[in-house]
Amino acid sequence: MLLYHNYLTILLLLLATSVMATKSEFNYEIGKRVLDLLRDYTDAPSKVLEFLSNYREKNAFPHGLEPQDRDIFFQLGDTLLTANPQLFLYYGLENGAYAGNQRSPTFAHYREPGESGYRLDDPVQMEKMRKHLDSCIDENGHQIPCLLGPGESYIECIDNCTSLQRCPDEDSQQDCSAVERAEERSLCESNTKWCISYATRSIPLSDDSPKRGYIPFTFYCIDINGLPTQTPGENAELGADGLGNCYHDDGITPVNRQVSGDYAYCGGEGIICNNTFLGGFTSGNYDPRYRPWYIATKQNQVPNWSEPYEFYTHNIGITFSRPIHSIDEEGKTVFAGVLASDYSLDGIASFLTENYDRSDAIVTIVEEAEPNYVIASSTGITGVRKVLIEDNSKPCPEDNDGDRCMGVRIPISDLNEDIMEQLISTTYLTQKEKNFPVSELIPVRVDHDDFRGVYASHTIGFETKEAGISWRIMILSPVSAHEDDTIMPGDSMFQVLITSVSAGFLVCSTLLVHFIRNRREKEIIASDWRFTGVFLVGCALLNLACLSYIGQNTNATCLARMWVIHFFFVFALTPLFVKTYRLYKLTGVGSIIPRRQTISNARTVLMAMPFLAVEVLILLVFTFIDPNKVEDLLVYDESHTENHIECRQDTWAFFALQLLYEGGLVFVGCLLAYKTRNMRKEYRDNMQLLLTMYNIALVGSVIIVVLNAAERFQATTRVFITIGILWVTVFSSCVFVVPKLLLIRSRKLNPVEEDEPARRTWSIVGNVTNSIPRIGRRVSYHYSQNSNSFGDQSEEDDDITGSSGKKIRACFIKQPMKQPMKQPMDAIQETRNSPDDDALSEISRTGEHLSKGKDSSELTKTDKFSTSGSMSKSSSCSS
Repeated sequence: MLLYHNYLTILLLLLATSVMATKSEFNYEIGKRVLDLLRDYTDAPSKVLEFLSNYREKNAFPHGLEPQDRDIFFQLGDTLLTANPQLFLYYGLENGAYAGNQRSPTFAHYREPGESGYRLDDPVQMEKMRKHLDSCIDENGHQIPCLLGPGESYIECIDNCTSLQRCPDEDSQQDCSAVERAEERSLCESNTKWCISYATRSIPLSDDSPKRGYIPFTFYCIDINGLPTQTPGENAELGADGLGNCYHDDGITPVNRQVSGDYAYCGGEGIICNNTFLGGFTSGNYDPRYRPWYIATKQNQVPNWSEPYEFYTHNIGITFSRPIHSIDEEGKTVFAGVLASDYSLDGIASFLTENYDRSDAIVTIVEEAEPNYVIASSTGITGVRKVLIEDNSKPCPEDNDGDRCMGVRIPISDLNEDIMEQLISTTYLTQKEKNFPVSELIPVRVDHDDFRGVYASHTIGFETKEAGISWRIMILSPVSAHEDDTIMPGDSMFQVLITSVSAGFLVCSTLLVHFIRNRREKEIIASDWRFTGVFLVGCALLNLACLSYIGQNTNATCLARMWVIHFFFVFALTPLFVKTYRLYKLTGVGSIIPRRQTISNARTVLMAMPFLAVEVLILLVFTFIDPNKVEDLLVYDESHTENHIECRQDTWAFFALQLLYEGGLVFVGCLLAYKTRNMRKEYRDNMQLLLTMYNIALVGSVIIVVLNAAERFQATTRVFITIGILWVTVFSSCVFVVPKLLLIRSRKLNPVEEDEPARRTWSIVGNVTNSIPRIGRRVSYHYSQNSNSFGDQSEEDDDITGSSGKKIRACFIKQPMKQPMKQPMDAIQETRNSPDDDALSEISRTGEHLSKGKDSSELTKTDKFSTSGSMSKSSSCSS
């Protein structure tokens, strides 16, 4: 029977596990690909510049990158950019010369050597610099003077830019003469670099300052060989199917420049040429020597990465720089200039857009350092916002001339112009709050009029020690919201839950009603109907508590479910526990020295209060320190990802503590029921208690094992628990009530006719554990079957024969009936002021005396004191 019960319990519980969710590895390939491509993207500048530096050191540039080598650099750079189109290659020299080219878009740029800031009112300077003053153009290609405006910078030479001083880096600042050893002194001198002296000046803001001119920085159209061109049909425009024409900034006027002069590009020394500005479509003021990338490299004298900064084009980007040196006639290592490679944040955004524009995934790169500036995003966000120079809060107008605007970097928290920017900002801040979990996907929900959905987010750190870069790559992928996290009216799970709750409540309530209605029947009086009734009430309420599983998952509903399920479980379990414990204490089982004691109903109720108080205390503590609250989770497999909104706690502490406390009550209850198992079934419910406790322990264990062995949706989990509660409560209620109702029905269908009221003598409640005493004890408590009451009767006696053949005389005192019985005999209880207290005490003393008898296993069935069908009238009893 017990084995059948085990199989049936497990079968019923496993039927609730039909909806399962397995968890497999999430596809992190998007993040890995972005990480690998970004490594290649940032490794390319150092490799390309190393190649150019080695190329120069081997005298591949005949003039050491002076202006005469401009076209050689253009061609070589264009070749290198074929494999690295994201880069922008250029160099600047200490004499102010500059050349560079790029592919995004395709053009080259060049600046003649020399110092800007020459005064127009100085005839000596103008004789030399006139060629530069007249080489600027506007957006339509018209010639305009190259004049510095208020606030613009220029370089002013110190000692005509001919005197050398030690460079500011640490190695160059060492005093090599103080080094004693020759080898170390020679090494120190070889590490010393020398720099020419100049200063950066700015044009005053006052209008009365003398006008100054600058050497123009010119942008060029180039052909497929990387050389400047203005020939129609030869311009290698980026993205064009074929070659195009070269136009000025207005996009209409073709470029046709024939500017003659003795420019450095021509070879110097008075050589005149007219192709210096061939293909030049626009110009501006720029000197590499006051740019951040140049200044940092000159100060450090080592390859380095810059922080993101504003380019000349008003874009934000990052520069990798490498110093170049020359050896002068004295053998000194002289700082000659800087080789550099840029990639703008626009370029990184283009890189992400080209690779993930058609993907559902959104890839965004953000600086980890505060204030978390945006680097780029596959949505087209460049991380730079064009604003007016005079008011950074106002965006730059679309028709600006370029002089009124500047680029400012955008912190991730400032992305709010549209729903997509808000999604990116919210996701990053959520990831940051959770400390960027490595193996966990963080869901982000979007609820907007134009878009509603859930995205799963994951981040990967990207760092390069050489570049000092510390970025965070964030990938967002849309996921479907799963509907099996809640139980709502109309769902299939709703029907199962309602059916289970209704069945459990109706069965427990029906049994409770029948139990209370028959509480005066002798079969139920012996069951202590008060505590059994409370247990039945708890079972009914525990089933109703499962209704809290219906509805959306909110912080309030999650907390309510934590309270009602656990509280009503303990509420239902406590009457069984204290009932078993009182029986154990009264029978004296396990006591070394039997003693007389009485445990009243009031005292038993007080015994139950601490168990409920402890449960309430546990729930209160975890309500504040680790409440059951809503949490967005992601369940993912190889094909798709789903969003789940579940009730969860941050730690397993609550689960472990409840398992220890509630499981401990069940375990101790099983142990106590087992110790009182040998009492006759007419007088106690210990077998029912044992079976009920065992059933609770078995079902609880199965639920815990199954729920922790497999991941499942919470709706299924809740239905699974509800079915488990249904089985536990219905089975336990039936165990207590149904057998007694059947006994009552059987007795009423088959009444025993007697000449006088049938009387049953209540004997020792407990197990005889020691040898049978030679002298019988008086038992002065009798029960009247007809009147359902205890009463006084005249003195009679009865003989009980043990296995030894000796007769023990048990005396019974006939006394007149006084009042109806108030409580069952299996608990042997009454208050001290009760008229029947002396009789109860006598039974308790009898139990104490008889417990000194031999072990119960040595007795025959008649050795164990029980009740007789009627009183023996043939014997007499002496006091």
